[in-house]
Amino acid sequence: MASGLAVVAAVLVAVGHLGFLAYIVFGGFLALRRLAWLWPSIATTLYSAYVTLAGFTCPLTTLEKWLLEVGGRVPYEGSFIAHYLHDVLYPAEYERAAWLVATGIALLSYAVVLTRWRRRSPVP
Repeated sequence: MASGLAVVAAVLVAVGHLGFLAYIVFGGFLALRRLAWLWPSIATTLYSAYVTLAGFTCPLTTLEKWLLEVGGRVPYEGSFIAHYLHDVLYPAEYERAAWLVATGIALLSYAVVLTRWRRRSPVP
C-alpha cells in the first residue's frame, strides 16, 4: 500500500510542478491585482533562468523521481520538461525558443504590471 501512496505522491508533485511552471510564466499578471505578487514572480523567473542556464536539477524533479522509485516504478531519464513537455507542448528541438517565449511572457507581465501601477499612483 505504501508504494501506491508514493506513486500518488509522485503524481501530485508532478501536477504541482506543472503549476509552478505556469506560475513562472504567468504569475507576474497576479500583480495586476496586488503588487506584492510581483516579487515572488520575479524570484521564480530568476530561479527558472538559473535552473535552465546552469543545468541545475529542480528539487521537485528529484522528489518526483524518488517517489516513483519508492513506489516501484522506474523513474524517467532526463529533466521534467523533457519528459512531460517535449513533443507535447512543443517539439524538443524548440526548447530554447519555448524557454525564450515563456521568459518573454514573464517579462511582459512585469512591464504591464509596472506600467499599470505607475498610472494608478497619484502624481504630486
